[in-house]
Amino acid sequence: MVKAPKPGILVVTLHEGQGFSLPEQHRNAFNQPHSSSMSSGNALSRSSSSYVNGARPQTSSGGFNNIPTNHGRISTKYMPYALLDFDKVQVFVNSVEGTPENPLWAGSNTQYKFDVSRVTELVVHLYIRNPSAPPGSGRSQDIFLGVVRINPRFEERQQFVEDPKASKKEREKAAAEFASRERALGIAGEQWVDVQYGTGKLKIGVEYVENRAGKLTIEDFELLKVVGKGSFGKVMQVRKKDTNRIYALKTIRKAHIISRSEVAHTLAERSVLAQINNPFIVPLKFTFQSPEKLYFVLAFVNGGELFHHLQKEQRFDVNRSRFYTAELLCALECLHGFNVIYRDLKPENILLDYQGHIALCDFGLCKLDMKDEDRTNTFCGTPEYLAPELLLGQGYNKTVDWWTLGVLLYEMLTGLPPFYDENTNEMYRKILGEPLHFPGTEVVPPAAKDLLTKLLNRDPQQRLGANGSAEIKAHPFFHAIDWRKLLQRKYEPAFKPSVVCLLPLSLLPSAMTSVLTFD
Repeated sequence: MVKAPKPGILVVTLHEGQGFSLPEQHRNAFNQPHSSSMSSGNALSRSSSSYVNGARPQTSSGGFNNIPTNHGRISTKYMPYALLDFDKVQVFVNSVEGTPENPLWAGSNTQYKFDVSRVTELVVHLYIRNPSAPPGSGRSQDIFLGVVRINPRFEERQQFVEDPKASKKEREKAAAEFASRERALGIAGEQWVDVQYGTGKLKIGVEYVENRAGKLTIEDFELLKVVGKGSFGKVMQVRKKDTNRIYALKTIRKAHIISRSEVAHTLAERSVLAQINNPFIVPLKFTFQSPEKLYFVLAFVNGGELFHHLQKEQRFDVNRSRFYTAELLCALECLHGFNVIYRDLKPENILLDYQGHIALCDFGLCKLDMKDEDRTNTFCGTPEYLAPELLLGQGYNKTVDWWTLGVLLYEMLTGLPPFYDENTNEMYRKILGEPLHFPGTEVVPPAAKDLLTKLLNRDPQQRLGANGSAEIKAHPFFHAIDWRKLLQRKYEPAFKPSVVCLLPLSLLPSAMTSVLTFD
């Protein structure tokens, strides 16, 4: 269960880095002549040969040789930048001075504020632009320099008060004990923190400020764009006025859910999201209501739907498919641990964040309070992904989610669900009885074929996962995955969505973003 701190704001300041270096595979990134894509329309696009006469080399350690300069100053385009990530809310912060090895940020002059609704870590990812990236690739090929992880203190700092009657020794002991207790509550103030998966350290400031304002209302948000509409209401991209953070605001008309008997589904979604803290599930930040509406405020995950990327690329290679499947497996395992069946796994309900990690969303079809021995009979889901036992009306349990995970993996590898047919009744017939067909091993390797055969077993009691998610994790298809490392999001995704900024409206269908915004 997630610990709930008092509502507040985490104020973050970035100060400086020391000892950054390029990873080994990119050590020569700035030593080769590059195309004019390095910088657009200015003197910064000179190749490394320009530095032989007259221009001073900027740094010789860390692999940062021959960084493009403008009148002797390093181009800010090729200075490191940070991506602050707090509870799936992500913010870019460019360094402003210094060298790539020892960059300087704005420090206390610029504060970044994050809404705190639950205890979670602050992660700072460090990157530098890749001079070899082709035009139009955005930040998707930027070079990863490392990551800094911080567990902030979510209580306001207290001042130590000496007991004037105590002896000097007693006061010193009390002060030491107080300091120890304070440190155990998490990081507060300015600290140097070591960079993981890279070199050097980062000076960062974090301070929690308790929010003493009243309850949230719609007036606390600036409405930016409509990004989705449905019979329930709509989803809007909004900016919270006090912190300037971007969120997705789901508005639900009470009259609609009452007239359509959707109260249980709506409350299920709120209940699921409120209790779960998983890196691969879209976090619910706040809920509030007006006399006519319910409001859910969720992290705005900005890399687009998996459906969008799969349509664009038609299919994914086996490594990328394995990565997404593994992260989804962790999300479903978390839900099952809370006795929740998801029931609606499909590419449209899976988002990618800026870094390329998945985020499961839309929990309206979840079934709550499902213990391992329990069964339910509700007919719901998406036709291509329905499990045989659901179609037969025999009752089903958590293993339906492992069937849909198999369907999704098959679709990622091949481009289509395994039993797809334009005629829905014919598709249902195939789900119930058609043999599973596979393309060649260059598309579906033997380990993937074996996993799919076991996940798409029509007998739910024999299906892989019937005895828990651990038996899926142990399958040879996942043999190279360190599950603890995966759950801590320590794997760097091979694919990063090309997002120009953290307001990715270009990834949304124009029909969704052209609607005038009002509550």
